Amino acid sequence: MKRKLVCIQGLGFVGSAMATAVALARGTDGDPCFDVVGVDLPNQIGKKRARAINNGEFPFTTSDNLLVASLKKVSKQGNISATTDPEIYSEADVVVVDIQLDIPYLDNEPQLEFGAFKEAISTLGKKIRSNTLIVIETTVPPGTCEKIVVPVLHSELTKRDIDPKSVHIAHSYERVMPGDNYLSSITDYWRVFAGYTKNAGDACELFLNSVVNTADFPLTRLSTTTASETAKVMENTYRAANIAFIDEWTKYAESIGIDLFEVIDAIRKRPTHKKLGNWSNES
Repeated sequence: MKRKLVCIQGLGFVGSAMATAVALARGTDGDPCFDVVGVDLPNQIGKKRARAINNGEFPFTTSDNLLVASLKKVSKQGNISATTDPEIYSEADVVVVDIQLDIPYLDNEPQLEFGAFKEAISTLGKKIRSNTLIVIETTVPPGTCEKIVVPVLHSELTKRDIDPKSVHIAHSYERVMPGDNYLSSITDYWRVFAGYTKNAGDACELFLNSVVNTADFPLTRLSTTTASETAKVMENTYRAANIAFIDEWTKYAESIGIDLFEVIDAIRKRPTHKKLGNWSNES
């Protein structure tokens, strides 16, 4: 039987790793579950990334030897490729959106810049067919799926006389940890997701069950895409606040000449404070 086609929109560090993870997915028969095509912009950077993946090479420097070896493996087995031609979206069964969402500063204030993101979603709406699953993996502000992704997609689909309800929209954020275990942090780690509709949630759950080791790392399904988006931002905020907290105390400890690790170890004796100073390098 013909394998389902998964397109990864955006071949940055997360998108390239996600493409590899999806290409690694195996069915109960041991055969690959999907054909995977990574898609990037037709500019110099995008073409360079696509060329690297087509050569079986990870486009970025990484210390994760498993990630490098896995990309070579799926490249040899022939179920991963990359392109800068958006026409491939018309053949996709699933599109995973891994576009960088920039937050530039204007007059020292952060400004959300949705222009490129909206354009990317609009491109999907102009190309995808009915019953396609769109999984937003990009870290986005809460409400993005409901207030931006859905309206933009529905507008483009309506122009093509395609029932907007026939396309499934979901959000599922990554908890990637750059380093030696980058790939494993995608395939062997807990996932949160939500569908814009029940059917979208069901389709997303089916897809994730094929990619993630859910036997050991069960999925968590939330009631709305906004809840899923909020969970991602809240996780990042928690980590950022923790790092900033320890950074301030580190500066203080250095200024008065004490060993902060000694202090923290003493505080951790208290059961309620065992995680003091702990943080991961998740994105």
